[in-house]
Amino acid sequence: MASASAQQLPLYSLGFFAPQITNPARSGAKDGAVLTTAHRQQWMGVEGAPETSMLAFNSALNKEKVGFGLYAYNDVTDIVHRSAVYGNYAYHVQLADNTSLSFGLGLGYVSNSLDMASIRVKNADDPYLIPANNGGSLDLNAGIHLQASGFGLGISAPQLLAPAISYSKNYDEPVQYQLVRHYTAQAQYDVEWQKGKMVLTPLVAVRAVGLGIPAQVDAGALFNMKEFGYVGAMYRSNYAVTAQAGVHLTPLISVGYGYDFSTNTYATSLGTTHEFMLTYRLGNNKAGERMEAEIKRLKDAQRKQMDQQENFINEKFEEFRDEIRTSQKAELEKQKASIAADVAKQTAANAAKGGTTTASAAASGSSAPASGAMEGFKAENLAANVAPGSPGFYVTAGVFSTKENATKLQGGLKAKGIPSELFQDKGNNMYYVYILKFKSYEEAEAVKSNRLNGRFDGKLWVKVIE
Repeated sequence: MASASAQQLPLYSLGFFAPQITNPARSGAKDGAVLTTAHRQQWMGVEGAPETSMLAFNSALNKEKVGFGLYAYNDVTDIVHRSAVYGNYAYHVQLADNTSLSFGLGLGYVSNSLDMASIRVKNADDPYLIPANNGGSLDLNAGIHLQASGFGLGISAPQLLAPAISYSKNYDEPVQYQLVRHYTAQAQYDVEWQKGKMVLTPLVAVRAVGLGIPAQVDAGALFNMKEFGYVGAMYRSNYAVTAQAGVHLTPLISVGYGYDFSTNTYATSLGTTHEFMLTYRLGNNKAGERMEAEIKRLKDAQRKQMDQQENFINEKFEEFRDEIRTSQKAELEKQKASIAADVAKQTAANAAKGGTTTASAAASGSSAPASGAMEGFKAENLAANVAPGSPGFYVTAGVFSTKENATKLQGGLKAKGIPSELFQDKGNNMYYVYILKFKSYEEAEAVKSNRLNGRFDGKLWVKVIE
């Protein structure tokens, strides 16, 4: 009986992002609900070189105490075509706040077939070429994983049952394909910066199958910038050096690429190897990464709104201050009017008695300031000669949310001999009381700074209408 051996388990350069495919104990351990798909073309240009496609789903239940997943692949290596589907189950035991121990099983079905039409033989009537050489068998994967803060250590046994797939039993020596039990161990450590936004992960993995075949060692590191993407490199003993890169298109979608540089004896004869991966996150994980992403999005939107509202808030503050100031001035004017009325009454009483007083002179002295308080400015700049709300630079004495308060300020300015007008800004619905308007900001700023050439004792500012 003749026999041959070859690569059985599919190899992945980007397997870091779907660890449950080799160790079912990693199912539901992190990243919430995740859908991952990958395609690997090995040794392009070499006839019969391995080509693998896979799809994996990973999630958790019961507050992430239970993990589950689905893993399916199709692997073609020369005349051997193999496809499989596994259902994974994992149970996570919390040993401490940052320490957990996980156990996992993956039950699946492996289908294997031989492409007999591609076999080149001298005797086309060989009886072993006649039967349909395809078959399948149940299979079992098992694993255990310890996670302590950023350190992780896992051991697993893919193809634990090592079943034989028989194609035909019609001969003394049946045609069989023997699955071989594998053993894998992986260790990694996450070094985090900026509260987990950047993570450097050194890792090492060892695979062994027995049968006198040397164990294969993978060693490398991955630097993951969770807001942008990742880069990494890995050395696979007696095989290749792998360069990896990926981009996080959104907080939920990532794409990755891996390229293998062959390093073994036949490197010059082997073609290039390419691998592509797409990851889509469907749910939250226990670290709340998706929630953090949503919070970041909301904060960005809030910053934009704050920038837009900053001027409005400042104007609102000025309005409250001006309303208080106007209210106080109005009360003072009422008191002055009351005193003037009392003086007028006293003057009239004295006149009726034939007496004399200086009250009349005092009363006359309480009249409005003499005209000419706005002398020194061009007529075109005066408020009365300006189209309210037209483009320009307004020397403004007050801003209010109600027209009533704006009118009160106008009355106070008029009592001082300072004419003014008002307009409503349709952009924020605020009422602006202005004294002068200029074509340039420099002119308006100069008048604001010298307080109408020293005639105004309140606060002024420049309102710009474009």
